[in-house]
Amino acid sequence: MAAPSHHGWYLQEWFATLNRIQFDLVTELGYHRGTAHKLWHGLQPYRRDNVEEIAAMLNIQPWELLMPPEEAMSLRRLKQAVAEVTMPAPSAPEVIAPDTRRRAG
Repeated sequence: MAAPSHHGWYLQEWFATLNRIQFDLVTELGYHRGTAHKLWHGLQPYRRDNVEEIAAMLNIQPWELLMPPEEAMSLRRLKQAVAEVTMPAPSAPEVIAPDTRRRAG
C-alpha cells in the first residue's frame, strides 16, 4: 500500500486517476488559488468540509480520499461481488397445477 504523498490523504493521486487538475479546486469549488495550492501540496491541513466537498466533486465517498485510489476501487469491486452473491434469487413465477379432478357430468 502506498503512503499518502501529502498530509495524510491521497488528493493528488485521486485527481490523477480521474484526470482532474489542481485548478478544478478553484473553478469548481470556488477555493482561492492559495488555498488550493496549500491543500494540494500539504501545506495546509485539510478539514472535514474540504474532504466532503472534494469527494462530492470527484463523485467518490469522503473516506476514499484517505486511501489510494487502487485500494478504494478494489473495495468497490469486492462490495459489488458480495452484493451479487448475496442477492436473493429472483422468484420463479407461481405455477398453478391444472385441476385434474373429473367433472361430474
